[in-house]
Amino acid sequence: MKKTLLTRGLTSVALTAVLAVSALAGPAGAAVPALTADTPNSGLSEAEQARIIGENGASMGQGMQRLSISGDAQVPAPNEGGAVPAAGAPQQGLDSGAANPQAADPEAVDPEAAEGLGGNWRPAGIQGMDVSSHQGNVDWNRAWAQGSRFAYAKATEGTGYKNPNFGQQYGGSYGVGMVRGAYHFALPNVSSAVEQANYFVNNGGGWSADGRTLPPLLDIEYNPYTSLGNTCYNMSQTQMVNWIKAFSNQVKARTGRAPMIYTTTDWWSYCTGNSAAFGENPLHIANYNEVGAGPLPASWGFYSLWQYSSTGPFVGDSNVWNGNAAGLTAFARDNPAAAPAVPQGPFRDVPASRAFAKEITWLKNAKITTGYADGTFRPLDSVSREAMAAFLYRIKGSPAYAPPAASKFRDIGGSEFYKEINWLAAKGVATGWNGNTFGPKLDINRDAMAAFLYRLAGKPAYNAPKVSPFRDVAVSNQYYKEISWLNSTGISTGWTDGTFRPYEPIKRDAMAAFLYRYDAKF
Repeated sequence: MKKTLLTRGLTSVALTAVLAVSALAGPAGAAVPALTADTPNSGLSEAEQARIIGENGASMGQGMQRLSISGDAQVPAPNEGGAVPAAGAPQQGLDSGAANPQAADPEAVDPEAAEGLGGNWRPAGIQGMDVSSHQGNVDWNRAWAQGSRFAYAKATEGTGYKNPNFGQQYGGSYGVGMVRGAYHFALPNVSSAVEQANYFVNNGGGWSADGRTLPPLLDIEYNPYTSLGNTCYNMSQTQMVNWIKAFSNQVKARTGRAPMIYTTTDWWSYCTGNSAAFGENPLHIANYNEVGAGPLPASWGFYSLWQYSSTGPFVGDSNVWNGNAAGLTAFARDNPAAAPAVPQGPFRDVPASRAFAKEITWLKNAKITTGYADGTFRPLDSVSREAMAAFLYRIKGSPAYAPPAASKFRDIGGSEFYKEINWLAAKGVATGWNGNTFGPKLDINRDAMAAFLYRLAGKPAYNAPKVSPFRDVAVSNQYYKEISWLNSTGISTGWTDGTFRPYEPIKRDAMAAFLYRYDAKF
């Protein structure tokens, strides 16, 4: 994927705001009205569906790509080709792909261990791909030579579209030795779940326990068509959950296998209310970065497939299997007893396969953090200044300390970390603003984190270089010495583009890495 996508992706807060506006406003003249529980579809004819869908239809991750560029999942991106179509017009030339709105902190990437975001990077593991009509007839021998060992091919969309290249893609991937499967792009408000499930199964969405066929896959994500309503297809969260459940039940009844579900954490949270009712369905999660799959929706404690890129190394989208080759074969056969156990991480939203899982595990075992009451760590949340005080106090072994009755900081009286903040001040680690405020609820930026750690280490003798190690940290920066010191010790590596981003809040996963490296040295 492109480097720019990591910085252009929306934050989860921004995305929620975008989705909320989209859901509340909706298209002014939407062809599909809001649905009721008793009327689960719009009754659009196959001909009308075909007109809306167009020649190639939608593709996996298309809405995420649009969000990253325009902030609107229904505004075609420039690289979709041709003029921007009018609402309801055929969508052509779409290339599957996205930048995940919750792109994780690239501090997780070791610049010396991973290539740049140019389409060649791939995470460790068994590689695969997914394709649609946008890729045409795929050169499967080349894909195999590049390392792909499984593939999903789009079969259908709604009840009015069949991928004209499905036979070549589904059969061709199998022919070169890949494990293959078929997916359906859901349009949940154009026809009932049962109708779409039957249409899918009747047109390629089957399954057999031969060890070479992946379970049928439901692609449920951002609505790409303005004429079909808002990003949640004008459906309530309850209606959406009921539709997905009915689709899953029908596919299982027809094939003997519950379908895998492809989605994003943000869309699932907003459009299903973060439903936890789909634990039976394997998860294919989308999150485009070089870090990891990120926080998962409530239904799942781990994922089966992670779609990590739309721009390489393979044509279409690139994916990785969460396990080994024997596990993939067992998964295809629906024989979980034969599959190696998926390693569990320290928190339910930090699987063992996630970047920084080791560091976060250490943080937990050292009792520097306990996580949240719901069993999560929330690795992509920012760290507040008061929480950082607590982390630094604990990394020093929670020393005996009696805080003053009246603090020098006049704004920490109600903080649960009153003692830790005062300890930080007593040690000269935190000076606050104007000597009398601390800003306990504010996020701690990366430059201030560098200063805190340098002071916590005892302000070791260090001469900062005349040329900055980071292209966005000037030698005149007030914390230039501390940031340079952080780099010289290996506590921070910065981003692969040569930046440190001093004024960005530090995320909890990067904080874990900083503290792990600090503890190893000091």
